[in-house]
Amino acid sequence: MTAFAHDEVARAKVLIDLGRIDAARAKLGAVLAADPDNADALMLMGYAWFRTGEYEKSVGYSAAALTAFPDYQSALRVLALAEQELAHLAELDSAERQRHYDRALAAATRSAELDPEYVENLRLLAGVQSATDPAAALSTIDRAIEIDPDHADLHRVRGSILRRGGISVPGAEAALREALRLQPEHVDATQELALLDLDRGDREAGERGLRLVAQWDPSRADFVRATLAAVEAEAGREQEPVFTHMPPPQEARYLPETPRSNWRVWTALVFGAMVVLRLIFTAASTPSEPPPPRPLPSRYLPTPVVPPYLPTGLYPPPTLRPWPTDFPRPGLTPPRAPFRTPPVTVPPRVTLPPRVP
Repeated sequence: MTAFAHDEVARAKVLIDLGRIDAARAKLGAVLAADPDNADALMLMGYAWFRTGEYEKSVGYSAAALTAFPDYQSALRVLALAEQELAHLAELDSAERQRHYDRALAAATRSAELDPEYVENLRLLAGVQSATDPAAALSTIDRAIEIDPDHADLHRVRGSILRRGGISVPGAEAALREALRLQPEHVDATQELALLDLDRGDREAGERGLRLVAQWDPSRADFVRATLAAVEAEAGREQEPVFTHMPPPQEARYLPETPRSNWRVWTALVFGAMVVLRLIFTAASTPSEPPPPRPLPSRYLPTPVVPPYLPTGLYPPPTLRPWPTDFPRPGLTPPRAPFRTPPVTVPPRVTLPPRVP
């Protein structure tokens, strides 16, 4: 490589980092026109096409760089990334998808074999493995974290593996927060944490995190809008009515009583204890000798006693006969004569003489 080509490749790399992809491709094109087998220029050209989403072209330039230099680790990493993206775009469970995954895994594995202590190789390998073997991906990223524990993106990859693989939600949150502690404005870690918040139902935190992602990286604004729209549609969807009057399912009828229903037992015990205490106190306050019973009034009137007759030698005592019930009994005083109204004398009618006019 000439000094001119070396300088142009270095400038193209800086332009790619700044996002000026077209200017970088122009410089790399000039280098490749003079030296078609320049592995650095081919690798950077493949990376430039990868940044703009032209994954087929990225694979072509990366493969050309590997043809010129078979053990070029940077070209292997670009090839693995491009093949992985093509696998994501392919149909689910298709032969094409599996073929792209196999190529990505082969390139990432070869890169890690060439330098197993380089954490970027391990990070890329863990990312490719996470699609098919989350346990192997977790082992790979843990080995990378042991080498460089202060690398924020390694913790982000670990959190992503734990979240997307459904392995451990608390572990995923801890890894993502560690990545943000090491790099507070880590866009990928913020996005993963926001998606994790949405997964567990914390809509407010998830929406806040996604808005930060769109603010820090405007290129992800479409993804953020689509995700927020999906969340809004899910929240607005009507829930199916729950019929509380329906009987429980057959298997639930034979389940043991839950601890929450023990309050009925305790209530019955307390009520029974109160009744027993009430009876004890009542018995203690009762006197030993009960008071004499109060006489009840008789509902029958006493029969009047007839004064006895005084017997004499001349007259025997009279024989008493029962008094008729339909006659009143005489008292001590003799009965009075009935009151009679005196007759009224009517005077004779007087006839007046006729009146003379």
